[in-house]
Amino acid sequence: MSEPSVINLLVADQVRDDIDHIVKTLRGEGYQIELTRADQVEEIRSAVDYQPLDLILLRLADDLPSIAELRLMVAEAKQDIPIIVVMDEECRQRHKPARLLEEGADNVFSLEDADHLVAVVRAELRHLQDRKRQQSFETRFKESETRSQALLENIQEAIAYIHEGVHSYANPAYLRLFGYGSKEDLAQIQLVHMVPPTYRDALKSVLRRSIRSGKAIEPVDLVGVRSNGQTFPMLLECAPTRINDEPCTQIIARDATPEKSAYNQQLENLLKYDDTTGLYSRRFFLETLEIDHDGTVLYILFTDYAAIRYAMGFEAIELFMLESTSLFKEMLALEDIAAHFASGVFTVYVPARSSTDPLALAEKLRSAVAEHSFQISGKLFTTTCCVGVCQAQDSHESAVQILAHADRACEGARQKGGNQVEVYKPSKEERPGAAAISEQDEASIRLIRNALTKGRLSLLYQPIVSFENAHEARYKVYLQILDDAEKPQPLDKLGAVAVRYGLMSALDKWTLIRALSALIELNKVGSKPPILFIRLSRNSLADHEFFDWLSKRLKDSRLSGHHLVLEIKETNADDCFDETRQLRARLRELGCGLALSHFGGKAHSDRLLRELVPDYIKLDGSLIERLAKAKDENSRRAMAGLAEQAQGLKIRVVAAGVSTAPQMASIWQFGVTLVQGNMVAETSPQLDFDFRQYSG
Repeated sequence: MSEPSVINLLVADQVRDDIDHIVKTLRGEGYQIELTRADQVEEIRSAVDYQPLDLILLRLADDLPSIAELRLMVAEAKQDIPIIVVMDEECRQRHKPARLLEEGADNVFSLEDADHLVAVVRAELRHLQDRKRQQSFETRFKESETRSQALLENIQEAIAYIHEGVHSYANPAYLRLFGYGSKEDLAQIQLVHMVPPTYRDALKSVLRRSIRSGKAIEPVDLVGVRSNGQTFPMLLECAPTRINDEPCTQIIARDATPEKSAYNQQLENLLKYDDTTGLYSRRFFLETLEIDHDGTVLYILFTDYAAIRYAMGFEAIELFMLESTSLFKEMLALEDIAAHFASGVFTVYVPARSSTDPLALAEKLRSAVAEHSFQISGKLFTTTCCVGVCQAQDSHESAVQILAHADRACEGARQKGGNQVEVYKPSKEERPGAAAISEQDEASIRLIRNALTKGRLSLLYQPIVSFENAHEARYKVYLQILDDAEKPQPLDKLGAVAVRYGLMSALDKWTLIRALSALIELNKVGSKPPILFIRLSRNSLADHEFFDWLSKRLKDSRLSGHHLVLEIKETNADDCFDETRQLRARLRELGCGLALSHFGGKAHSDRLLRELVPDYIKLDGSLIERLAKAKDENSRRAMAGLAEQAQGLKIRVVAAGVSTAPQMASIWQFGVTLVQGNMVAETSPQLDFDFRQYSG
């Protein structure tokens, strides 16, 4: 949009010679002027209201409107017209230009300076054109958005947009496919809850691939779950996009259900229903409860089930369960889900939206069983049941956990004599928020968060020397946290608090980012980067996204993975064995090493060594101390066995925390040649240790 050659100009001035001078100057610059003169307030208002204007030139005078009054006229007319103040010698003595701009003028110019006039007019016309262009873009964007919205609302493809796992938009076709009545019903439902539990890892993998690649992923075969719990095969496509400038994922879902043969329908019914009672199956009940557990679960156990089965036989027990089912089927609302869950056990899920009162239902069930006379195989008998109730409204627990609570309540009713209803009540330890954060922990959490947000973190490096090879540079990396007074705080205590409250993974990532930055800087100046040993916490081990994060950081740094060795405490590797084993395998893909630290303190350390085969083990300090002081024969044999096993698996052994000469001497006999500790060198903020002094 080029600068206009025709200017619709309103000049609010009572001095005709000055107006003629302005018009002549602008025409001399090639502008065609469509001039409107006005020296009365009403004339000016009429021009603003009814004439197309590009600029207003205003002289400040008693009979003319002030800047604020003129700005109000423009606003009331819903126009965008720049206001430029004409300044003469008298105006300059009475008004400062900065003050005029504060009062609402867009610009000012000096009447005596023709070049200034032209420059100001040209600038304001350019700004006006920029605003009109932006307004045009916004209008076209809104029109495009309206057309896109209309298309989404009427298209037959099921489309939704997911932000942080939750539906931010779903079109009518998507709602119909999954059986929801309105967008509000779907607003707080996570996408992972719209597939069965067994397909959730596959769904998460597809979403991660799409986000990482930044492009659409080819359709994948999954299974969807409708609002009533019914499952169906579906094809799912996803692609990263943005809505309202927020990153999100576009989902396209298609029903892939083939025409069901009689055999397929029969197979689906076998999976969904219990063939003895006609109630839902255990599998279907668990999947339904996993998807929607905003309600109440009843766990019903028949007290004499085992005795009845022993006395009457297998066929009779089926008839007993069938007759028991008929007692409470009529008590259930359409939304309630009842299942034959296990031998002698029924379960009922009463959603929050159901008209059923779950506690009243539990009492009616108990009473109906106790008062009923069963007639099976020519025999007449009575029995009772116990009912455990778990109210799981707004629960974040899994279906299995909720059922376990209901089962515990049922067991409590049985131990009290049976024929009772017991409601599950969580213990103090289980109640959300019951374990209040202590003042000391709260202070530590505040310190850690302040350190992260305000940059009060730094790294220290301690050399790991080799007595065989002077060219192998290795450092252990330590994170240092500073308080508000810039005083270093002990990380052993703070680290325990950080792990307990899930903060340590953020500190791990900060450490890795800064360590990689240090390696990049060394690389830039031509120095050979060393190998850095960095401790990984239990929080990061449990973080399924950690490896992808590390992989991206290494790729961005353009460094070889062999410069990093991730340290995991033996205790954490033991407690999180599967996670550690998976991480070990994936680190090999990147070329990164794995070290088990504080190693050798467990009776089965040798088995852990065989299973994980790390690149390094760092001996437990207490083991080294026992070797140095007590000359304990058991410790010597244990140390010799570990060293021999490690050498057989080509695992390097590091003696960590060596601080005295006796400790140093005690490890030589076992062939340990990598040493770290204050005996060798203390920590330093620089990576400048001379490793040659300890070689040979």
